[in-house]
Amino acid sequence: MPGAVRKKFGILKILGIVVLLLVIAILALPFVLDINKFRPALESKLSDALGREVKMGNLKLSILRGSLGVDDIIVADNPAFSRSPFLSAKSLKVRVKLKPLIISKEIRITGIYLDRPAITLVRSSSGKWNISDLGSETETRENKAPESSEGLSEKAFIEELKITGGRVTIIEGSRKSSIYEDVSIAVNNLSSSTSFPFTIAATLPGGGQFNLHGNAGPLSKDDLLTSPMAAALAVNHFDLVASGFATPDSGLSGLVDFSGTAISDGKQAKSKGYANAERLQIVRGGSPAGKPIWMEYLLNYDLSQRKGTLSNAKVQSGNATAHLNGTYSIVGEKLNLRMKLHGTNMPVSDLTALLPAFGVTLPKGASLQGGLMNADLAAEGPVEKLAISGKAEVSKTRLVGFDLSGKMAALATLAGIQSNQQTEIEKFESSMNLTPTGIQVSNLLLIMPALGELSGNGNIAPDQTLDFVMLAKLKPADGAGSILSRMTKGSGIPLPFFVRGTASDPAFLPDTKNAARSLLGSALTGKESDEGHSKGGAIGDALRGLIKKK
Repeated sequence: MPGAVRKKFGILKILGIVVLLLVIAILALPFVLDINKFRPALESKLSDALGREVKMGNLKLSILRGSLGVDDIIVADNPAFSRSPFLSAKSLKVRVKLKPLIISKEIRITGIYLDRPAITLVRSSSGKWNISDLGSETETRENKAPESSEGLSEKAFIEELKITGGRVTIIEGSRKSSIYEDVSIAVNNLSSSTSFPFTIAATLPGGGQFNLHGNAGPLSKDDLLTSPMAAALAVNHFDLVASGFATPDSGLSGLVDFSGTAISDGKQAKSKGYANAERLQIVRGGSPAGKPIWMEYLLNYDLSQRKGTLSNAKVQSGNATAHLNGTYSIVGEKLNLRMKLHGTNMPVSDLTALLPAFGVTLPKGASLQGGLMNADLAAEGPVEKLAISGKAEVSKTRLVGFDLSGKMAALATLAGIQSNQQTEIEKFESSMNLTPTGIQVSNLLLIMPALGELSGNGNIAPDQTLDFVMLAKLKPADGAGSILSRMTKGSGIPLPFFVRGTASDPAFLPDTKNAARSLLGSALTGKESDEGHSKGGAIGDALRGLIKKK
């Protein structure tokens, strides 16, 4: 073997031995180096970064991956909120720089990875969250860092933060806790001095999905939640009751999808986008709407005052469009609303499926066809006890599938009006007040060309039972078959009656005592009819008819 070849082979052999020794050293280092000696330093490092006491279990070093593994980790809560842990997890991985660790025994964190942690978020009655002061001590630690990560700002202290498979429990005062599953959070270049990208995803209570992604920062020194942010928001199937937004006994329920943008400068927050509500119910005693409601919204919110505005929101169902404006505020645990809804010339056919949401039920088998509605409504109070008041007016519609004349037979017979499964309605108007105790209806007026006019006041209870005191001024049919025509020459007499039963099966009962007074009062005035029948005879027929029908 020539000398040059032998020399070259010898160098390669030496290099191979050196590489082998290095590999052995790297593999043996975790066994030689007692990594658990670094646990106090690592706990201190994380405690300073989070502003909370951090306790960890056994540590494991992975030289090839440049990471530390932690068997258990507990992050304490702010004592003002809870003595229970803010965060706990069975495993944690921390990516560190190996050179400072091996040479100077200094831990420099570049990444934190949490798998399936349990996190508890608590809000006090003043609106403060236990997460607000998280990381409040990080600036001091950042400024002391002797060197920065390559390619990052000098003040970037964590290159990557990831949480996967988390479980977040939200506690707000006396309300039932809300639990969010499969929570994942990803943050890159986390810093208190510059903005950084982030994504948050979670499964909502009730099975919906939440996604938020954008940029946040610089981190606020006073309150983490007041840090500037600009992000895109998407929520699918947000359950109003399961999420804790509304209590089960409030009557408010439904599934809401919304997407849009959320922007905050730390003082004022603004959200703009679109929402779609399905199976919406507004009042207790109502039932889910049969059609979805779509809304285009613009919200402003003052973070310190905990109040905001909803500006000219467009609310639509089919071709029926209304506009919603108002203010909202959070007082203690309650969300208070003060809103006004205005709609003009809204097709009735697009609104009938929404009426049950407001506790308004048509008789069984009945429907409204054609016509337009105008409405001016005001909603005020806490969501759990929302009171809705205002006025609604419907014109040129028809009631189909319900024999109103037949139901009012005791009175309709007097006017000679025949049964009919369809009733033309020229005008319907009413003032109303919807509360958790039911619906109070006043100044009700119903004008029907074939029947006459019905007016009155009444209540609809949460169980849909009716209690109305009404007055009928029926339009007498032509001919001798109409008792009222014989008595009044076609002008009609106001006759009182009651509406009882339920909204789906109403009962129209004559107020016999007061109706008799009305008939007798008519008998004491006027003259004989043209047909030669005395009013006395007609009144006798009318009274016998009322008593018989009753």
